[in-house]
Amino acid sequence: MTAVLVGTAVTFPNHDDVRHQVYSFSPAKRFELPLYAGVPAGPVVFDKPGVVVLGCNIHDWMVGYIYVSESPYFAKTGKDGKAMIAELPPRTYAVRVWHARLEAAEETMQKSVDASRPGRVDVAWQLKLKREVKVRRAPGAEGRGRY
Repeated sequence: MTAVLVGTAVTFPNHDDVRHQVYSFSPAKRFELPLYAGVPAGPVVFDKPGVVVLGCNIHDWMVGYIYVSESPYFAKTGKDGKAMIAELPPRTYAVRVWHARLEAAEETMQKSVDASRPGRVDVAWQLKLKREVKVRRAPGAEGRGRY
């Protein structure tokens, strides 16, 4: 998972010893990088806001997400579940949270935050997540030789 601003170019380097074919059929960005090793010919420009779900045509269990933000004010949480956005121009902001397994629609996870006064403003969410669905790997993929 990564987050980028609209208009950002992203490269998809492959540091494995196995070739990959990265693709997305998401409305925010449809693309397909032909089977490759190393670094593909050019970056992909994410020119529309939204969530882009990434997959690999060769490895079904490989899934990734790019959140393309229309605002330059965004952050990704750390392992502790916290994120910080600093040096905002003073005003009121609509703040949203997104997670790949979020049970509610992103639009329902919006809060109004008044950052018009100096100082820190804390905002917290309690997220309800859908159960994680794990795609089983091919035999031998984890060194056990079985599903």
